[in-house]
Amino acid sequence: MSQGFASYSDVSLEELAAKIEAELPDLPKQEAKVAQYFLLNLDSLSFETGSSIATKIGVAEITVGRMLRRFGCAGMKEFKQILRRRYAVVGPGRAATGTELSPAWRDQLSAEMAALQSVYDQLEGPGFRTAVSMLSARDEIFVTGFQTVRGLAEDTARRMSLARPSVRFLSAHDGMLSEWIEDSAPEASCLLLIDVVPYAAESQIIAQMAKDQGRSLVVVTDEYCHWAAAVADATINAPSSTGLFLESTLGLYATLALLTHQVADTTPETANGRLKQWKMAAHKLRLF
Repeated sequence: MSQGFASYSDVSLEELAAKIEAELPDLPKQEAKVAQYFLLNLDSLSFETGSSIATKIGVAEITVGRMLRRFGCAGMKEFKQILRRRYAVVGPGRAATGTELSPAWRDQLSAEMAALQSVYDQLEGPGFRTAVSMLSARDEIFVTGFQTVRGLAEDTARRMSLARPSVRFLSAHDGMLSEWIEDSAPEASCLLLIDVVPYAAESQIIAQMAKDQGRSLVVVTDEYCHWAAAVADATINAPSSTGLFLESTLGLYATLALLTHQVADTTPETANGRLKQWKMAAHKLRLF
């Protein structure tokens, strides 16, 4: 670096982010918008330019550079050098520890990578295409899951609600499907159901109820599921048997993240507008 952090070559992204966060309340309004965007998008800023950031948040490009200089960074070029140092190595790595993965761990890692590959291999297949179409086009989306994947279902509902309106987590135990009482247009809704072995008894029941009422049905499940294909409009199978004590959920997480991304990509203006409103609300609440 020629200036800014030139005297502090070991500065970390975490240190810079912490400094920006600490001083955020005292920043001028326009610079605060830039700072908030940086804090909320640290993982994707490597793909951004000063111009693209300015366009997205509605400020002059010079404001992006001014905010960075306030914290000792000469501009986006030097900021990306910090990003490269942060993401070039995750953890100490084998070179630092002097250790190699054992054959058993290498096999397990290969199994996890194969599970991810299987999910990506389905991306342009009929399951993903139909699922994305329904999750994008229906007026209302319900997301549900039971037992060990309930939390994953709740997380997916929250994330997808940033990409499109009218997404709700459906808790059949808590509300006993009160959301579906006197629903005048069930055909305008879609149920996204997540299920893994040992399969929840409620899953098959609620799936059949959804179909009987005319709702679209998307099921994201593991490779062993024996019932989804017979009832669902779209089924995506994410391999889970990778040698762990309990079945791996890595493929499920990847599948649901990819579905959310594709839903957002279907109507980018809507998704970006919702994300902007969410960030503004989060900023007012001082959540980040």
